[in-house]
Amino acid sequence: MSDRGEIVPSRADIATAESVIMAWADATTDASSRRRADLLRDKRRAVVDFFEFVGKPPNQVAPMDVKAWQIDLEERGLVPSTIYAMVSRVSSFYNWARGDPELAKQLKSNPVDLARPKAPKPYQSESTKSLGDDELGELLAVVREKAESGDFVGKRDYALLLHYVLTGRRRAEVIGLRWGDVKTNDAMLVRYRLKGGRLENRIVEAPIVKEAMLDYLEASGRLETITDETPIWTRHDRAGRSGGPLTSHAFAKNIKRYASQAGIGDIHLHQIRHTFARQAGDETGSIGEVQEALGHKSQATTRVYLEAVGVKRDRLSSRLAERLGLHEQ
Repeated sequence: MSDRGEIVPSRADIATAESVIMAWADATTDASSRRRADLLRDKRRAVVDFFEFVGKPPNQVAPMDVKAWQIDLEERGLVPSTIYAMVSRVSSFYNWARGDPELAKQLKSNPVDLARPKAPKPYQSESTKSLGDDELGELLAVVREKAESGDFVGKRDYALLLHYVLTGRRRAEVIGLRWGDVKTNDAMLVRYRLKGGRLENRIVEAPIVKEAMLDYLEASGRLETITDETPIWTRHDRAGRSGGPLTSHAFAKNIKRYASQAGIGDIHLHQIRHTFARQAGDETGSIGEVQEALGHKSQATTRVYLEAVGVKRDRLSSRLAERLGLHEQ
């Protein structure tokens, strides 16, 4: 007990809680995911942050504690989607723990059930969904300038950014690429690993994507020694030496810094995918083509990315006129 009569967890309680948190994170994270390390870290951080805030062992937490934590997260400036994700991880922890016969004896209910916030809309307006063409151009210019200076990190980030901008692929699909996943003869053929472990081969026609990637690998001295299982994107120390695989979390932090330098404010990496969707819609005028490009199973999902489709493009009249021998008078 504290001087105020509050229940204070012992060191043993805290150690036990942390070991259970690690067991939950491990059991609920796909072992084959290339983002596993990031996911484990984020899950553990959210739940540990919660228990550090409430100052109670799991079996003594009440819904009002969950609500107080939500308010604290809001006061820290976290956005609703981040708060919702963190609260959902606490809920997942309780649901998992209550599935264990021994832990279930202590955890009679999930305190998040009566205090979970409403799920936020993915984005509130078209302006927050995607960058404008001018904004995207400013961002690319900042990263390109760093790449052209000879900086290895700049070359890597420029190649990565181009891949995201010109293909619209999901962050894990690009950041997890290994050398064996790409073929660089003529058009660049890429094998992406999709959600659920499925594989998909795509041709990336824009030559600049391949050129920027090869420029990075050659400049960093990796092109001659890289093997099929080697990650394409790696960390680099101040001397330029490569290290372990680059995480999407680290790259997203770099993009935020570049965006600040470009004067376009705070952005998140997923906005690049939304920007691709908007531009693809403008170019094709077809929600079906945008759906196919984004790899969505449902057109309803694509509509979250694409509130409006631009004017449909006429793909046939000129070719039919030529076929029929019709020419301008």
